[in-house]
Amino acid sequence: MSNGLLDFETLAADNIRTLKGPSTSFKKPLVIILVGIPGSGKTTLARKLVEKFPLTILNEEDMTSFLSPRATIFKKSSTEVFQLATKTIEQLVKSGKACIYDANIKTREQRELLKKTVEDFGGGSLLIYLDCPKEICYERLQKQNLAIERGETKGFILDKDFFEFEAYSTRIPSPEEQHVSYSCQASEGFFQIVPLVEKRISQVNI
Repeated sequence: MSNGLLDFETLAADNIRTLKGPSTSFKKPLVIILVGIPGSGKTTLARKLVEKFPLTILNEEDMTSFLSPRATIFKKSSTEVFQLATKTIEQLVKSGKACIYDANIKTREQRELLKKTVEDFGGGSLLIYLDCPKEICYERLQKQNLAIERGETKGFILDKDFFEFEAYSTRIPSPEEQHVSYSCQASEGFFQIVPLVEKRISQVNI
């Protein structure tokens, strides 16, 4: 997958070398795809799942930082980041590695493309929608921005206009997409997700 400017095959291989992932390999690796506006808890969920399962985290912000020095004109959440993510997931699946993509996959078209890529190269996918009210997400985002400004954590500072755009342009998965909903307000939400991931992973042979 290339737009004539960037060699995403090579970039994906370089990107994978920067990742810290488990050595476990699967005949049919699982790829977890997330949908959730900024502040909905995608990174927190991804980190918790990685503590329990042999998953490699693909983080959109890390890939943005990886890619931006190579791009002439670059915008966060650009087409180039998604292309790099898709090619990276493809190569991980081909090598038998399960992973979770820590990003908001906003449209059904993007989600279907990722699912098809995973299936074409012998993997399985699980789509998780993080259901969290906008006001809670925005409060979390403001706290995160403050932490970034203080140097307490890394990341991009996101303003209210960008937050509103992300919320407006995010399409909630339809029932036909066979997704799982994760409520950020339910204390038991994570413990409901764990057996689903465990079941999907146990369906493959290590």
